[in-house]
Amino acid sequence: MKFNDIKLSFGIIYVGLIVLFTLFSLYFDIADFITSTFGDNIKSVYVYFFFLILFTLPFDFLSNKNLNSSEDRCIKKIVFGNIVLFLIFIIFISIIYFLFNLQNLLLAFVFSILMQLLLLALQGVITPYIFNIQEKSYNHSSLLICANSPSYITMNILRTLKGPKIVVPIHWVKQNEKNYFFHLERFELIKKMKIDLKSIIFSISLNSILFSGIYYYFLNSDYTVSSSIIYLSLISNLISFLYILILPKISQNGIINIDSIMKNKDMNLFKENLEIFENYQDKNESRNKAVETIFYPIPSIETRINVNEKRLGLPNVSRLIIFFASFNLSIIFKGVHGNAGKPENWILPPSE
Repeated sequence: MKFNDIKLSFGIIYVGLIVLFTLFSLYFDIADFITSTFGDNIKSVYVYFFFLILFTLPFDFLSNKNLNSSEDRCIKKIVFGNIVLFLIFIIFISIIYFLFNLQNLLLAFVFSILMQLLLLALQGVITPYIFNIQEKSYNHSSLLICANSPSYITMNILRTLKGPKIVVPIHWVKQNEKNYFFHLERFELIKKMKIDLKSIIFSISLNSILFSGIYYYFLNSDYTVSSSIIYLSLISNLISFLYILILPKISQNGIINIDSIMKNKDMNLFKENLEIFENYQDKNESRNKAVETIFYPIPSIETRINVNEKRLGLPNVSRLIIFFASFNLSIIFKGVHGNAGKPENWILPPSE
């Protein structure tokens, strides 16, 4: 089986298991069982998430072993990443518990936006701690060179309080200068045109609207606060599952929009960089169109070379939106095929 087939299969199985767990939990009313067993209080929600993290942990280990190169495998990173993730969810649960007790829809909507913006800020705070960072400047852009980055990390843009910064994996720095600088030019274009911000704003807005809708429903129901929060998590998992089925095509269209500009600059370098990119990612020269439309936020090399027309789209929106949905207590972002077994990608979703 080809690497890209194995990678996709792991992602489908991992996400599928989370969805099955979610449906099972809804059908058998796991919220009622947990609150009856551990008490109708915030601790029962902590217990629910503790077991949810434990449930996904073996699949993190399996994905890490089977999908990552020997240099990129690290059990300690998986364990540490899950501990940090659990602590972040503890904070989110506490805030949501507080919001349910306040019974204020407008405040819930505002807090949803603020907490997703906090996730954005956390990217800038955590990135220097998980990578050996060297700060450099290029064409008025601030670069964060990740000297110890794993090969699956992509170039990315951080929106920090000190301005946007381009995250550069070490494997791109090691390429020929012409390829490296051409790829940098792509991200400078994204930064200058604020293309990434459009995807961020769309993701945060949609998540906040859905969070508020779920919050309003349970606020006017007979469910207790603890049960409501557990149901929020389960429903958010299903919503995130719909995201990853519906939004990849919109992500692809956004990528093609940027590609059309870069191809006009230098078609040969564009093709060379696609080969470099795919060598570190899915290794896909071409794909079945149905599979590509549903499962891949990034088009294949063949599609990216041959499709020239501009389309309405938001690059990377399908990955960003499930990352931000973690405030809604969705955990599906761990299992998608670009993130499975790759803890750095949980906090810094692949941008391409």
